[in-house]
Amino acid sequence: MEYLHGISFQVSRFFYSLGFGFLLGILYDVFRIVRLAVSDAKPFVAVMDFLYFFVCGILSFFFVLVTDEGNLRIYTVLGEVLGWMIYYFSFGVLAMRVSAVAVSGIRRLIRLIFRPFAFIFGKIVQLQKKSLKFIKKSSKKQIKNKNTSCKNINV
Repeated sequence: MEYLHGISFQVSRFFYSLGFGFLLGILYDVFRIVRLAVSDAKPFVAVMDFLYFFVCGILSFFFVLVTDEGNLRIYTVLGEVLGWMIYYFSFGVLAMRVSAVAVSGIRRLIRLIFRPFAFIFGKIVQLQKKSLKFIKKSSKKQIKNKNTSCKNINV
C-alpha cells in the first residue's frame, strides 16, 4: 500500500475527477429537465435538489473508493467541481435551451393527444351533474310528498 503517490498518478486521478464532475453536470441537467417538465413548485424543487445532492454524494463516495482506495484528496474534489463547472457553463447552457424547446414540444403533443379525451370527460361530467341535479330535485319532491301524505292520514 502506497501512501504517497507520484505526480503522474495524481494528474491522472485529477483528469478522472474532471470527467466524473462532467458526468455529474450531465446528471444535474437530467434532474433539471425533470423539474422543468413536472413542476416549478418550491417543495418539488427542494426535493429534487436534495435527491440530486444525495445521489452525487453516493456516486462521489464510490468514485473515490474505486479510484483512490477511499482516500479523499483535494485534487479529486477540485477536479469534480471544475468538471461540473465546465459542463454547466458550456454544454449545460446548450442542453437547457434544447431541453426547454423539447419539453414545451412534448407538452403541446400531450395536450393535442389528450384533448379529445378531455372533451369527452368534460361532457361526461356535465351529464353527471345534470343527472345529479335531477335526482336531487326528484328526491326533494318525493320527501315533500311523503311528509304531506303522512300528515293527511287520519287515525
